[in-house]
Amino acid sequence: MAKVFYDVIGDRDNVYNAANEWKENCLLQDRSLFNENHTLWTLENLKLLKNRFNDSPMYSGQLTFDKKFEMQLQGAPQVIYQLAMEIMYVYYLFPYSKTVSYRTKLLKLKDIASWGEVPYDNKHPLLKDLELGIGATGTYYNTAKFEEISYIIQFATTIKLMSVEERHNVLDDPWELKKVIADTKNIIGKNVQVQHIISHLIAPDYFECMASATHKSLIVKSFYDSIRNENEPDIDKKLYEIRETLEADGQYNPVNFYHNKMIYDMWKPNPKKNPKIIPQPLPQPVDDNFDLNISTLGNLVFENEGILLNQIQTALKSGKHIILTGPPGTGKSKLATEICNQIGISNKLVTATSNWTTYDTIGGYKPTKNGELYFDSGIFLECFKNKEFINLNEWLIIDEINRADIDKAFGPLFSVLSGDEVTLSYEMKDGTPIILKPESKVNGDIQKNEFVVPNDWRIIGTMNTIDKSSLFEMSYAFMRRFAFIPVGVPKYISPRLVDEYLDAWSIQNYIHTETLTTLWELINQYRKIGPAIVRDIANYTAESEDFTSAIILYVLPQFEGLNDYKIKDFVAQLSVKLGDLIAEDLLKDFIEDFFQIGVVDEV
Repeated sequence: MAKVFYDVIGDRDNVYNAANEWKENCLLQDRSLFNENHTLWTLENLKLLKNRFNDSPMYSGQLTFDKKFEMQLQGAPQVIYQLAMEIMYVYYLFPYSKTVSYRTKLLKLKDIASWGEVPYDNKHPLLKDLELGIGATGTYYNTAKFEEISYIIQFATTIKLMSVEERHNVLDDPWELKKVIADTKNIIGKNVQVQHIISHLIAPDYFECMASATHKSLIVKSFYDSIRNENEPDIDKKLYEIRETLEADGQYNPVNFYHNKMIYDMWKPNPKKNPKIIPQPLPQPVDDNFDLNISTLGNLVFENEGILLNQIQTALKSGKHIILTGPPGTGKSKLATEICNQIGISNKLVTATSNWTTYDTIGGYKPTKNGELYFDSGIFLECFKNKEFINLNEWLIIDEINRADIDKAFGPLFSVLSGDEVTLSYEMKDGTPIILKPESKVNGDIQKNEFVVPNDWRIIGTMNTIDKSSLFEMSYAFMRRFAFIPVGVPKYISPRLVDEYLDAWSIQNYIHTETLTTLWELINQYRKIGPAIVRDIANYTAESEDFTSAIILYVLPQFEGLNDYKIKDFVAQLSVKLGDLIAEDLLKDFIEDFFQIGVVDEV
């Protein structure tokens, strides 16, 4: 049996029960998943949705999937919105919470319901079945939603073209089901993960709980001796035979190709090793046992959080330092701190400055009260040893890292990150030279004069993208040691999204959501800013309607360096969009003084 559980047998049965309801009520019959008394999953409705979605793709790179989906559904009967929401439910049933958070799943369903004014019961028991999920999906599952969801629609349409008897024959026989799965893939024209997911959800006793075709191939290759019929072409039948053999063996309990470490170690994929022209030691990967969970990041909310999570984990586990990039106010610094907290590693947070030298970062001599000189550790060395000479491993978070002249400030640390041992031009009180070395160079005990960079030590930097062109450039030698991970502003700002942020910030009973949404959208037409600044505006206006002061305090200072014309145009557009809520004369006076520009002329 390929049904999966995590802590105790049956702890994911609610997912399988929901999948069975989809099979019995929606595929074999025509009922709604959320209201079995209503007819919904009919061939006619599926064809209408297929015509709007599968057959009418939108390839514009400027719009998010959600915005495109909303436009594709626009003008459709309410019943099609209901069907679209239930298909999205099927799409989200499999991914576990570390791939797609429960919060995201619920919000996406609620969005579709709101587009079509479909009644939405947020206490419906089926929604709770989305919380845990049963398996991991790759990044492609989140970034290629069009292909994945098109597959679900096409699969259901194919089933509906059959008689009821034929449907039973297909859905009750795993190998007949596999034929339809393969035929649907040929119609879609692309390999998608949901073809493996649907197979498992409908026939979990026969198809493995995995979304990766590559993993299936690796398992078959590793356990080839367990296959009775060597000429069998179907990979899922081979996997079924392998499972039967392992279960009969009795030593692997349970037979789970991911959770049973003995089995996993026999087939696990090895990372590709790319040849290097000049081999250089890199930081060692962080312990594979750590997991990040974006859904627990307190009052931080991110778009495409599953992708962000995967990028962070992949970078750290592959041995890279990371730099979080994006507009001001997107939560980069808080995210950096939370990464360390979730891994359970102590950290030091500093803000880079243009005045940084190796004296600040590595250290240098300082005088005592008696006039004697002693070596005082800089920011970097304090991560490896404290004043009592106790060895440390404190990750370093550098806020606004590109404000420093990196090559000048990092100095000898560059060499150590490349695997070299460096003797500094400083001495301890006993006259021994101070040595900075990677952990790989340590033989025996670490001495007082040795500052050792642990193999899994990391730098997490943040960088505001609006400063990128005006501050110090980063050399290639520096950048190749880092993974640059974007933490952006949501592409599509809606009242629903703003409400989500307000809820995360515990700002209750806020009555200006529509105004705040309009303001944020307008600001981003001139300069991208993140939700942290929007939070400041919300807090300021929670007890009043003084948006003018909030804009002066929190928004306009972010426009430093913007073209004079754009600043004046922004003020004019504020008056158009927000009307009497804005004291235009006060804004004009402020920008005339702050930016030293005239604004009395017509914009």
